[in-house]
This record gives sequence, structure tokens and C-alpha cells, in this order.
Amino acid sequence: MTQSNPRNKGGKPASDDPVLQELGAQLAERRRELGRLQQDVAGAAGVSRSTLHTIEHGGTGVRWEKVKAVAEELGLQLSLTTKD
Repeated sequence: MTQSNPRNKGGKPASDDPVLQELGAQLAERRRELGRLQQDVAGAAGVSRSTLHTIEHGGTGVRWEKVKAVAEELGLQLSLTTKD
């Protein structure tokens, strides 16, 4: 695993869906906390760097198993909660 100093870039969201944007932001934040680059996480999770980029920016059209693989690589698990 390469330890480096990932850039903390913003970027335009890939969709208008606030739920996907928040999910992506949480995954990106976790990746940065771990000091990992997109390329490293993507490779270890078995997805392309562009797919990880899409996920982190709240993009649509990404298969759930890819999102799950990224989350697991970052030491996270997906879960659902009831709406307030």
C-alpha cells in the first residue's frame, strides 16, 4: 500500500442526487483519512480509477457490488437506516 498525501480537491458532483453525493463524499473522506490514492484503492477493490472517481462524486450508473467493494476496501460496510 502506497502511503502518500492525497489531494483534497472538491470537484463538481456527478449527479444531482444528494444521497449519492453524501455516500461518495463519505467514501472519499475515508480514503483521504487513510492517506490512500484513488488508484490504489480502486486497484485493491477491483474497480477502475474512473469508477471510483464517479462513486466519490455521487455519479449514477455504478453497480452496487462495485460500491460495496470500495467500501470494504476502506474498512467500511454499507447499511440502510430508516428515514427521519
